Amino acid sequence: MKKISSDLIKSKNIVLCGFTQHFFIFLLFLLIHQVSNAQFLTIPVPQNQSTSLQKSQASSRINALTLPFFDDFSTVKNGQTIPTLWQTGGGVFVNNTLAVNQPTVNVATFDGLQANGFPYDFTNQLTQGATDTLTSLPINLSVQTPADSLYISFFWQGKGLGEQPDLSDSLQLQFLTNGNTWNTVWVQKGINLPSNFSQVILPIRANLYFHSNFQFRFQSFGRKSGQFDVWHLDYVCLAKKSDNSVNGYILGSVLNNQTNKFERVSYLKDIACSDNIEPVLKRYRSMPLVQFLAGKPSPSAEINDSTGVKVNNLYSNNNDVNIYFSVRNTNLSAGNDTLQKDQRVGRDALTAGASKVFKFKNNFANNITGDKAYLNFKFLLGTQDASNISFRNGILTQNDTISTTVALDNFYAYDDGTAEAGAYLKKGFGRVAIQFVNNKADVVKAIRINLQPSLTNIVGNNITLQVMGNDHGKPGQILRGLYTKVQYSDVQNGFVEYTIDPVAVTDTFYVGYLQLTDDEPIIVGLDKNSPQFTNKHFFNISNSWANVANADASIYKAIRGSMMIRPVMGGKPLDVVLENETEIQDRNLVVSPNPSPDIIHWNDSSLKNVEVLDVYGRSILKENVDSQSINLQHLNSGMYLLRLSNERNTFVRKIWISH
Repeated sequence: MKKISSDLIKSKNIVLCGFTQHFFIFLLFLLIHQVSNAQFLTIPVPQNQSTSLQKSQASSRINALTLPFFDDFSTVKNGQTIPTLWQTGGGVFVNNTLAVNQPTVNVATFDGLQANGFPYDFTNQLTQGATDTLTSLPINLSVQTPADSLYISFFWQGKGLGEQPDLSDSLQLQFLTNGNTWNTVWVQKGINLPSNFSQVILPIRANLYFHSNFQFRFQSFGRKSGQFDVWHLDYVCLAKKSDNSVNGYILGSVLNNQTNKFERVSYLKDIACSDNIEPVLKRYRSMPLVQFLAGKPSPSAEINDSTGVKVNNLYSNNNDVNIYFSVRNTNLSAGNDTLQKDQRVGRDALTAGASKVFKFKNNFANNITGDKAYLNFKFLLGTQDASNISFRNGILTQNDTISTTVALDNFYAYDDGTAEAGAYLKKGFGRVAIQFVNNKADVVKAIRINLQPSLTNIVGNNITLQVMGNDHGKPGQILRGLYTKVQYSDVQNGFVEYTIDPVAVTDTFYVGYLQLTDDEPIIVGLDKNSPQFTNKHFFNISNSWANVANADASIYKAIRGSMMIRPVMGGKPLDVVLENETEIQDRNLVVSPNPSPDIIHWNDSSLKNVEVLDVYGRSILKENVDSQSINLQHLNSGMYLLRLSNERNTFVRKIWISH
């Protein structure tokens, strides 16, 4: 039976729970003032949305590969494996976000999801069995013999930022015999797993493997109802000993937790990029260009002073390396896109087995033009990796480049676009809200949300999306709501966009949702690589809002990350209204209460002409009144413009109606 391990947060009468193990259960906790079974939880999430189908073994044996076989997954751009090396459709997801301290950029991740990104079993949450597979294309070993000393080597890691495999779970390696059967040659159980990558080197000696259609495959076994029991694979090589070195192509180096160095050094000269490029923006991962350009005192205030990349020396000797860095705006036409061009960060001698973060100063902010920008940041290593005699086709230089793109378009995002887990409230009628802060007044016109298909299929269930104002640093009045249905994206890590009636927001506002039921929670993607934005998240399961980051972590471990909810911004209608109407700044004029659920008062008896406009400047009410008040209870909650006038002056004030 699966063990249960829940990481919880208590905050007075509410409970926040990070749930990263296997049973989907409901727990009751006695709190300080009341008993509450409301929880904020996380679970693993789907990753691979490939629609390709598993090809048959027979159809893949058209052109057998020859040695050496090598793949570190560093050239993959769409999450799928290279079809010239691997059979497609096995369900693995190639990424650079789910592992920890990977040897090179990108790993292949195994979990409980099929190739279309949905669980292998979406009806039974507890089903166990075979899950993802990664199968090589046929390799011609008929020209080899056991005397050639063939070896297969690879690096593996359990969990990383994913879900911990249990004792009954495993990752296995199998070889295809000349009798067309799969023999298991290596098994790793989910127990006593090291935190970093480990290397495996296996000889191939039995005659039954030396045939023209030899294949090897990795297969995971675990829970089939989501992204559970996660394994990562990197740096796979099948080759023979070489006359050029003692151990030929056998690749090595394992990161030592104490020394932070790769100690089981490789015999191939390889310097590689590793972790993703450090965040570029200070306050967001992505933001609207108009808000970026309005940064105070300048757009440079929105960017970090420098951006860095981690580089690993996987060789047994010290190696010199040059680092080049460029920034280009890919939204502009060729020839006018360069913001920072191929400038050398520096030259350094990397110690054998060591890692280093190289940084480059950002100075592009004032060069951006247009209505949106997609900034591509690229690091390129100048190495001697191509000097390996037996790898002159450039295989070992393919991990010398790493890039990322920062969107300055029309939306805000704290997440990096990839979910490592899923977060949800257990409590029906519980609310979640995420804080955003404008540099200038704007309008929310849509909400994008990454909803995860995991555990239970809730397509068509109800969800209420909300835009809220600010109340002393916490979510305030509801400015706009949308009652709609749950949908899943058909794109890998994709978002579903829900259009709302545009609502004006000034500086601080919140976007979130209301969950209507207890038993079928709404699971939202959680980016665990963006923990610096945890304090922007709030939840409400009673009558008060709590900041996720402020819950008491001395007893329970807090959830850390960014939920994948993005407000789409839509222009500046308030500015359009006010640019044609001079707002007289009369400090003696008082409009109150503001906000108000119904009656608005003012203190100037001469102002008899009243007009109310929506945020787009459309007149929705005109009256001539005898009193110094007007009842607006029939209006929906939100922001409006109140125009008060007499024969001489006109005053325009922004008012809030909050029911």
